[in-house]
Amino acid sequence: MRKELDEVKNAMKGKTAINLDGMIKRIDSPFTTSILECPLPPKFHLPQLEVYDGNKDPLDHIGAFKTILNLQQTSGKVICRSLPATLRGVAKVWFSKLPAASIANFEQLSDSFVRHFIGGQSHKRPTLYVLTVKQQEGETLREYVKRFNKAVFEIDEAGNQVIMMTFQAGLNNLDLVFSLGKIPPTLMTDLLFKVQKYMNGKDTLTAKGLMGKRKKEENAES
Repeated sequence: MRKELDEVKNAMKGKTAINLDGMIKRIDSPFTTSILECPLPPKFHLPQLEVYDGNKDPLDHIGAFKTILNLQQTSGKVICRSLPATLRGVAKVWFSKLPAASIANFEQLSDSFVRHFIGGQSHKRPTLYVLTVKQQEGETLREYVKRFNKAVFEIDEAGNQVIMMTFQAGLNNLDLVFSLGKIPPTLMTDLLFKVQKYMNGKDTLTAKGLMGKRKKEENAES
C-alpha cells in the first residue's frame, strides 16, 4: 500500500514539474498563448531546411520556409512555432530577445525577422541614403530589388512605412505600381512577396513567349 502511495506521489510531482515547466515557457515565449497551445497535426514533420544564422538574405529563408510549409497546408500558428527550429547563432539570440507574448501570427513574426536582418542593424550610411536608390532605365525589376535590399542593409534602422514608400517611389514599372496600389501592402514582407509573385509571372510569360517563337520557327523551317 505504501509503495502504491509513493508511486502516486511521484506521479503527481512529475506532473507538477511538467506544468511548471510549461508555465515558464509560456511566460518567456515571444508567442501568444493561442500559438503555444495550438496542437501539432498528428502527421506533421518539419521539413529539412537550411538553417539561418544571420549571414544570408532573410527574405530567401522566410520565403522558402513559408512555401514548403504551405505545401503541407500547415496552419499559421504551427508555421510560427516551427520557424525557431531553423535559426542558429545570432538569429536564435534575436528570437530569444523578442518581448514575451508579442507575436500573435506569422505575419508579425516574419516582418520582425526581415526588418531586423535587413534594416535593423547598425550601418555606416545614413537613412536618407535609401532615398537615392531608384530603378534605372534598362535595369530589370529583379536587379532593382536586389540593389534596394542591399541599400537597406547598409543604412541605419528605418521605419517599415518609410522603406515601403521609398521602394515604390523608386519603381519605373507602372504595371507593378498599379498592381501594388489595388490592395496596398501593410508590411515590407508582404510587398516583397507580391513583387516576387509579379516577377515569377513575368518569367513564366517570357518562357511561354520563347517557346511559342521556337515553335513558329520550327514550323517555318519544315
